[in-house]
Amino acid sequence: MDLKTTPLRKAFWHYTLPSIAALLVSGTYQIIDGIFVGHFIGPSGLAGINLAWPWIGILLAVGMMIGIGTGAQVSIAAGADNQTLAKSFLVNGLALLCIVGLPLALILHHNSEWFLYIQGATEDAAVQGNAYLGIIAPSAPIILASIALPFLVRNLGAPHIATIAMLTGAISNILLDALFIVWLGWGLEGAALATVLGESLSILICLFFLIGSRNPLKLYLKDIKVSIGLIIRIVSTGVSSMLMYLYISFSVILHNVLLLKYGSAIEVAAYSISGYLMAFYYLTAEGISGGMQPLVSYYYGARQFERVKDTFKLAAKYGVGFGIFFVAMILWVPDFFVGFFSRGNLELEAVARWAIRLQLCGLFLDGFLVLAASWFQSLGLARKATLITLFNMMIQIPFLLTLPWLLGLNGVWIAVPISNLCLSIFVAALLWREFKRF
Repeated sequence: MDLKTTPLRKAFWHYTLPSIAALLVSGTYQIIDGIFVGHFIGPSGLAGINLAWPWIGILLAVGMMIGIGTGAQVSIAAGADNQTLAKSFLVNGLALLCIVGLPLALILHHNSEWFLYIQGATEDAAVQGNAYLGIIAPSAPIILASIALPFLVRNLGAPHIATIAMLTGAISNILLDALFIVWLGWGLEGAALATVLGESLSILICLFFLIGSRNPLKLYLKDIKVSIGLIIRIVSTGVSSMLMYLYISFSVILHNVLLLKYGSAIEVAAYSISGYLMAFYYLTAEGISGGMQPLVSYYYGARQFERVKDTFKLAAKYGVGFGIFFVAMILWVPDFFVGFFSRGNLELEAVARWAIRLQLCGLFLDGFLVLAASWFQSLGLARKATLITLFNMMIQIPFLLTLPWLLGLNGVWIAVPISNLCLSIFVAALLWREFKRF
């Protein structure tokens, strides 16, 4: 497909549909993880996963930084017809994955118990969280690669291969969940093992493409030259995604601490249900963002500036629109969504029903923020993308620290939607200024 001449809408859906499909399935398997845990382990299992999740968020942060940073730079170089530079960025992105994987695994593995302790985890929830991290933390290189590699494959013009890789990992995870949790009764250790094995299959498919003849930037041993300068450019481009996920991890920690302070493990389990629903929409928005990103980078490199703006408008139309529909469904029938994660636990269902109505009422704004940050990244404007994340921290943390003091548990639930509204106003102004520049 020649992106310079293909109609924009056709090019957009060519990249976006596979990306949405892959990430929707990815979101679905995470939700099915929660369904298995909620039904066959119970509230302590949901609380345990939520207490462990920030550690996983760190892996997501680093993987997204490498995947998005490398992918954007490869696309910009390809759009400018500089295939040599594009290949160099690809090689250095793969090298960066190898460099950071093992140290992260060692750090996370040796600090897992301390990490659960500082959140206030006790009794069953602490035991469950430690069981989960006992498998996930040493497998950090696998988790990193499973996040980053599909971005590289998609940006190399093979979104269908990236989709197949993610679908294979997701379906395998679901089947292994049923085997390990339901049939063998391995609990959260089984859930973690299912994740690691499923992601391993996804990695293998991506690697076969990257080292095979279908890769337009064919890789040879002589191409392996690590450049600190190129790695710095990859990191600087992807750093806003890393900061965003690091902040999400910090936000989850803060929520867990506050919920255990003002409530109990039941509130943490309810927050886990809210998190699964949030992840479903968030990954949908990331899917649209993933389809938008290579197009924006390419058009920017090719100096087709009207298409740079129109691609964002198209992505925002569908991303925010779906978010509004999803929020309306949550507000209308919360019992429908909560029922997926509870096996007749009336206390959990009552808390979760109230929690998702309050916390997810502004969820569609997350989609807008994800798309805006990705658009700036795609243009190589890492500072502005990073600024969005930094402002998110500056706005949301004060709300999380003050509202619970004034309103108790309700203050914890409403802090995020209020802060997202404030941040969206700021980001809309940034976008308006950038649009006027073209």
